[in-house]
Amino acid sequence: MIDLSEVKNIYLYTSKVDMRMGISKIEAILSLSFNPIEMLNACFIFVSGNRRQIKIYYENEFGKWLLINKLSFTKFMVPTLENIKTITKRDLGLLLKGVMLTDERLKMVSI
Repeated sequence: MIDLSEVKNIYLYTSKVDMRMGISKIEAILSLSFNPIEMLNACFIFVSGNRRQIKIYYENEFGKWLLINKLSFTKFMVPTLENIKTITKRDLGLLLKGVMLTDERLKMVSI
């Protein structure tokens, strides 16, 4: 499982993504922007267009993980951003619990 104490960075990607992508396609997309060293021990969060599904890609020295979380009756509360933003481990926990992340808070976290 993912050990959050080992995670270096958490990247939130909120542009529209085809959620039918598997682990190989996600890895190929990430390799265009990140080198293998940056991808090691980092979480990449992808949010569907309707905000009802999240995929989390994580890679460590033991292998690669693709976690999926789907909601039935509500949506994940994420801001609409143009680029990838980093968030904290606490913000990841809040996001998965349904708490809204605001643009202003993400700017403060990213500095």
